Amino acid sequence: MTESKLLLHSPLMLLSRRSLATHTEEDPDEKLVEKLEHLQSVQLHLKVARLRTNQIIEKERQNASKKKINFRQNFKTIGRILKLGRPDLRLFLYALGFILFAVLYPTTSVKLVGAAIDAFNDRITDEDGDLLIWGYKYSTVFAVMVPFMCVSAACFWARIWVLKLLGERLVARLRLRVMKNLLRHDSAFFDNEKHKAGDLISRLSSDAYVVSRSITGNLPDGLKNVLFGLISSYMMFSINPLLFGVMMLISPPITFGSVWYGEKIRSLSTRLQNATAGLTKVSEETLNSVKLIQAFTGEQKELTKYSNQLRNVIGVAKREALAQSNYSVSIYSLYHSGYLSCIALGVYLILKGQMTTGDVVAFTMYSELFNLALYSLTTTYMELMKGSGAGIKLFDLIDYEDKVPPVKGQKVPAQLGNDIEFRNVVFSYPTRPNDLIFNGCSFTVPAGSSTCFVAPSGCGKSTIATLLLRSYNLNSGEILIGGKNINDFQVRELRRHVIGIVQQEPVLLSGTILENIVYGLTPHQISKLTMLDIIAVSREANCHDFIESFPDGYDTIIGSRGASLSGGQKQRVAIARALIKKPSILILDEATSALDSKLESLINETLKELTLSGKMTIISIAHRLSTISKSENVIVLGKKGKVVEQGRFVQLFSDANSELSKLLDESTFKEVEEHISEDEVEKQDQLDHEAEEIEKRQKEGGSELEIIRSLIDDLPYEVRAELIGQFSKELEDEKRTIMEETNAPDSNKVS
Repeated sequence: MTESKLLLHSPLMLLSRRSLATHTEEDPDEKLVEKLEHLQSVQLHLKVARLRTNQIIEKERQNASKKKINFRQNFKTIGRILKLGRPDLRLFLYALGFILFAVLYPTTSVKLVGAAIDAFNDRITDEDGDLLIWGYKYSTVFAVMVPFMCVSAACFWARIWVLKLLGERLVARLRLRVMKNLLRHDSAFFDNEKHKAGDLISRLSSDAYVVSRSITGNLPDGLKNVLFGLISSYMMFSINPLLFGVMMLISPPITFGSVWYGEKIRSLSTRLQNATAGLTKVSEETLNSVKLIQAFTGEQKELTKYSNQLRNVIGVAKREALAQSNYSVSIYSLYHSGYLSCIALGVYLILKGQMTTGDVVAFTMYSELFNLALYSLTTTYMELMKGSGAGIKLFDLIDYEDKVPPVKGQKVPAQLGNDIEFRNVVFSYPTRPNDLIFNGCSFTVPAGSSTCFVAPSGCGKSTIATLLLRSYNLNSGEILIGGKNINDFQVRELRRHVIGIVQQEPVLLSGTILENIVYGLTPHQISKLTMLDIIAVSREANCHDFIESFPDGYDTIIGSRGASLSGGQKQRVAIARALIKKPSILILDEATSALDSKLESLINETLKELTLSGKMTIISIAHRLSTISKSENVIVLGKKGKVVEQGRFVQLFSDANSELSKLLDESTFKEVEEHISEDEVEKQDQLDHEAEEIEKRQKEGGSELEIIRSLIDDLPYEVRAELIGQFSKELEDEKRTIMEETNAPDSNKVS
C-alpha cells in the first residue's frame, strides 16, 4: 500500500476504533476530525460522514436502552389500548359469554372420560346390563353431549368473530387517534429527524399492525386459555390435591421466566419496529426521488442503502427469533417435566389404591389442558409485550406536547384589521437554535397594501410567511395583525379566516381540480357556493381557460400531487384555492415563478384591484424584477436578521445606492445570464465584432459610401442580390413620386 493510501486509511481506522471503543460516550477527538476534514479526498470525507451518522444512531440506541420500561408501564400501555374499546363493552360481555360456553364442553368431556373408565372398571350397570355413567345410561349421556358439542362449536365461532371485530375496531380507533394528533402537530414536530414521513407511515402501518395482531389475534385466545386454566385447576384440585400441588410447582419458574423473557422480547420488538421504520423511511425517500435517481444514475447507491437497512432489520429479527426459541424450549421442558411427574405419581397412587384409573386419566388430561392453556398464555403475554412496545411508540405520537397548540386561544374577531406589524421579533428554528434568522426585526405593512420582501437567499423571506401562519413560536417579540397579537388567536381560526398562502411549489392533492380549489373551505362555506363563484375566481387566477380545455373541465382528476398539470397550471390552481377563501392577508411566496410574463401581468392586475379595494393585504416574496415592480412597498432584509431598507418601490429603485438596487442589479444580471444560450452568445460576439469594425473604419477617415459598400460586400450573394433589388425598387418609387409632384404645379398653371 502506498504512503498516500496509508495516510488516507490510518486516520479513518483510528477514528472508527475510537468510536467503537467509546461507544459514542465521547465525541471523536476534534483535532483528528479537523485533520481529516483538511484532507482533499472526497471519499474520505464521505466515510467520515458515515461514521458520524453511525455514531448518532448508536447514541440513540443507547439512550433508548437507558429508558427502561417496567412491568407496570407495559400493562399500563395495554390498558390504554383496551380503553379504546370502551364503546364496545356490551359486545365484549357477549364474547365472554360465548367463551364460557365454548370452554365448558371440553372440560366436561374430560370428566366424562374418567367417569366412563371408572364405571367400566367397577362394572357399574343397570338392570338391563347397560353401563351407567353418573347414574345415567351411557346412551343418554352421549345423547346430551352431542348437542352440547354443537352449541360449544357455535360459541367458539361466535367468540372468534366477535373478538376479531372488537380488535379491529379498537385498532381503527387507535390509528384514527394517531392520525388526528399527527395532523394537529406543529411544524417543530415534523422538523424532528425521528418524525419524517417514512417513520410516521411505518408507525401507522407496521406498529399499528403489531398492536392489531396482539389484540385481535391473541386476546381471544388469551381469554379462552384463562378460563381453561381456571376450570382445569379446579377439576385437578377436586380430583387429588396432592397431584395438583406437584403440578403447581412448575408455575413460579414459568411465571417469572415469562416476565423476564417478555421484557427482553419487548425490547427486541421495539428495536425491530425502529429498524422497520428506518427501512420504510429509506424506501419512501427513494421512491419519491426516483426521477432524480434515474437522472443521475444513482440506482446502485440507493439499492446499497436499502440493502444495508435490510441487513439491520434481519439482524434484529434473528436476535428476536433466538430469544423466542430459547423461551419456548424452556417452557416446553418445564411443562413436560411436570406432566411426567404427575403420571409417575398417579401410577404410584393407583398401585397404593389411593386413586382410581379413571381419576388418574382425567387428571392427566386436565393437566394437559392446563399446560396448553399456560403455554398459550405465555405466548399471549409475549405477543402482548410486542403490542405494548408498538403501542408505546404510537402513544408517544399522541402524547407529544406541541409548542403551538392548534385549538387553544380566542376566536378571530369579525372586523379584524389587515395591517401587519413585526415588533422586535427574535426567531431561530428549533432544529438550529443558535442560528438566529431574525434578531430584533421590526417593520409595518399597511392595511390594503401590496408589499414585497426582498433579500439575499437565507435571510428569512419565507420565514415571514411561516411566522404569520404561526407554524412556530417566537423566541421573543410579537407579531400583530389588526393591532392584535396573533398568539392570542386559535391557530386554525387564523389560518382559516385571515391568511391565505400560495407557495412557490404548490402542492395539489389527488382528486379533481374543483376539490383542490375548494380545499380550504368548510362544508358550510361550500354549501353557499355555486359554480359561477368557482368560475369567477378561476378567471381571476387565469386558470379557467385551461381547465375548460380538459374534457371533464373542473371534474378532471389530476392525480397525486397534481401530476397531470404543468408547474404554471398548478400555481394558478393554487392561486384560485387561496382567493376563494377571500382572506384578508394573502401571502405569495414566489407564486408566479412558473408563469410567463403575460399571465403574470394579468394575475398582478387582479391582485392590484383587490388591494385598491382595501379588502386584502398582499405580501409577496420574490426575486424577479417583474414581480417586485408590481408592489407598492418594498422591504429589504439583511443578513443580520433585521430590516435594512424599506419604502416605495419607485423611490428605492431610482436610487442607485439603495440596497434594493444593488440586489436587483446582481439578480437581474444573473437572471439574464442564466437565460442566454450558447448560440445567442456567439451571435452577440459576432455583432460586437462587426460594430468594432465599423468604428475602426470610421476612425480611419473612410467615407460613408465606402463603409456601406464594405458592409454589403461581406454579405452572401443571395442576400446582396435581394437587397440591391429592394433598393432599386425603392429608388424607382421615389423617382416616380418626385416626378408627379413636379408635374402637378404645371397643370394648375395651364388651367
